[in-house]
Amino acid sequence: MTSTVTASTISALTSNTYETLSTTVGLAVVIVLCVLLLQRELARVFGGERLITLIRAFDVALLPLLMAFLVIVTARLAELLG
Repeated sequence: MTSTVTASTISALTSNTYETLSTTVGLAVVIVLCVLLLQRELARVFGGERLITLIRAFDVALLPLLMAFLVIVTARLAELLG
């Protein structure tokens, strides 16, 4: 099963152009980032001891997404300016 998933993933990645992949990945990162930020703020508003640990978990998940978002924005700006 794993080799089938891997073969399917490689096939899907190589069949698309860079523009399609970067747009799709960028859109997915932005959507997940917005959803996690919204959930973090809702947890902060409702408070509670249990939700404080959830907020810390969101912080851990948000850091890589924020870095990916910065890379995507930088690449898009470089593409527009260059």
